[in-house]
Amino acid sequence: MMKEKRGFIRLNIDAHAIYTIKGKDGVRDMVSLEDISSEGIRFISNMHLQNSDLLQLTLQIPGIDKDVTALGQVIWQRQLTMHLFDTGIRFTKIDKDNKKKLIDFIQYSRGRNIERREYIRSGLKTGIKYSLISDPGIQGDCFSVDVCALGLKIMLREKLEKGTQLRIVFNLPDGKGEVVAKCTVVAWGKQAEQELFETGVEFLEISEEDKGKIINYIQETLSREK
Repeated sequence: MMKEKRGFIRLNIDAHAIYTIKGKDGVRDMVSLEDISSEGIRFISNMHLQNSDLLQLTLQIPGIDKDVTALGQVIWQRQLTMHLFDTGIRFTKIDKDNKKKLIDFIQYSRGRNIERREYIRSGLKTGIKYSLISDPGIQGDCFSVDVCALGLKIMLREKLEKGTQLRIVFNLPDGKGEVVAKCTVVAWGKQAEQELFETGVEFLEISEEDKGKIINYIQETLSREK
């Protein structure tokens, strides 16, 4: 039986990276990570990068006390929209201590989700209906990018200020059920493309049943990826 390549296990989690491009002074960006492994990261950015670009990376990961630093190379980039690129980075230089931090953190997060399970994110592409708590007559539709038991990352056609409260309704895939929650905007709306804003929302009120549906969905998604 082939042994599992533990270093290549990928984890979807709410984390950020700050990077500069080697040899290009003044080019600096901060992005949200889509997934991470001990060998590299994937993020969505509005910056077009070349496959030969080398990035000096600083990773800010909840659960790891100090930032993880590494040098990485762009190995692929896929254009999603006119101004949005899905980007894969392979670490070309990372010291043993930082690599061990990533492996330990990924294995712990996947294998023991009791303490950290609420923070683990999974990709979720589904339609969402929302209305403003302050004015239920103001309603709209949007779609999600990922989910954890604490909240969602969603793409909106309008920029909502931090603290805006919403009532949202969405369905989990494969008949996992409908989720209804009251939430608040906690992350500023980053314009990811011309007419969409990437927005982080945190649940304020959600039933234990619906929270359990989300956790089960994430755990099943992670199990299928092992």
